[in-house]
Amino acid sequence: NKISQVEITPLLFGHLKKDPQFHDILTSLDVSDEDQLDLFETLDVDGSGTLDLEELVNGIAKLRGDARRSDIVAVNLLIRSVQADIREMADRVKAMDLRQLSL
Repeated sequence: NKISQVEITPLLFGHLKKDPQFHDILTSLDVSDEDQLDLFETLDVDGSGTLDLEELVNGIAKLRGDARRSDIVAVNLLIRSVQADIREMADRVKAMDLRQLSL
């Protein structure tokens, strides 16, 4: 299926963002103006530098309307997990530094 293989580049997305009709479509989908500012980066969940159709559709669906309490809780839990991972990594680096100093 050719439509599922379509990839949107940042350049193409930039052109789309300048089109008033594209802005109207996003607004009608309840994507806030604030969310539209860095929309490409937000939607590029796999960090590939391009958007495929699935990323575009799923991302816009998640951006619609106000954040639900469950969304906020999920983000907070994710942040805590990342913070714990960073602390653990910092502890490992300290331990490696101490071992290097004692050699």
